[in-house]
Amino acid sequence: MANNEKKDGNVFGGAVKTAEVKAAEAKTTVKKTAKKAAAKTETAKKAVETAAAKAETKVEAKVEEAKETVKEAAKATTKKVSAKKTAVRTTAKKAVAKKEVKTETFIQYNDEQTDMDAVLKRVEADLKAQKVAAKDIKLYIKPQDGACYYVADGKVAGRVDLF
Repeated sequence: MANNEKKDGNVFGGAVKTAEVKAAEAKTTVKKTAKKAAAKTETAKKAVETAAAKAETKVEAKVEEAKETVKEAAKATTKKVSAKKTAVRTTAKKAVAKKEVKTETFIQYNDEQTDMDAVLKRVEADLKAQKVAAKDIKLYIKPQDGACYYVADGKVAGRVDLF
């Protein structure tokens, strides 16, 4: 039995040592695998954070692009509205212009004749000679005197020949 015990002790002793070595190797392998897994986890976390940052940047870019599109659309609409307002104003001015009637006034007295445009030009020339820039001119035609009396801006009075 003693031989058996030696054999058993050697066999079991060797197996225990082998098991202990294998257990130690397994622990080391587990530690290395855990470290690799932790490193992969960190890499994955960083990749996820990077992807999230890229996605956020893309979303921000799309938002900015949408804002620019809205601004451009608002400008285009404003231009269209302005163009329509201008067209309406132009049409209104043309309508007013069509209603105006061209008139000429003639003054006849003792076989002589003149028109109001000629009289007004004479009055303006007389005011220019006096170095007066009038904004308001009132004309008084007196054919029996052969004269046109005028008052400019309520201050300057004068007389020009009618014929």
